Parts: sequence; structure tokens; C-alpha cells
Amino acid sequence: MNEKREIKTYKSIDEMVEYLYKSKKIIVDDEDKHYFSERNYISLINPYKQFFSTGRNNKGKLIYKKEHNFKIGRASCRE
Repeated sequence: MNEKREIKTYKSIDEMVEYLYKSKKIIVDDEDKHYFSERNYISLINPYKQFFSTGRNNKGKLIYKKEHNFKIGRASCRE
């Protein structure tokens, strides 16, 4: 039982927003950044990440091809 776990470092809100765009093509507008100080990243993104993805690759990882605008209660997408 010698599993290696990656230790993730704390990211600022701006770093999280940049990560979301670069890795998942999710756009977070300035007026929506406050949600990341009120709730943690996992509760905001993880339950919905399949919604933002366009499928899975041959290794089972989610693929993000479209840009999505992060809005609580609604999401819009752009190709």
C-alpha cells in the first residue's frame, strides 16, 4: 500500500481561473471570481466537469474542446 499521492499547492483565485481556462477552457468572468472565495474549487468544478467536457480520450481522461463561460445557474459555450 505504497501509493504516491500528489501534493497540490494552494492556488490563488487568479491562478485557479487561469488553470480552469488553460486546462478545461472554462472562462470565469471577474464578477464571478468571488464564488471561489466563498466555496472551494472541488465543490464548484468537480461535480460539473463532465458537463464541460466533450468526451474522453483513449486513456479515459476528459477532453475539453469548447470554451464555456462559468456562471452559477447557467453556462454558455463557444466553439
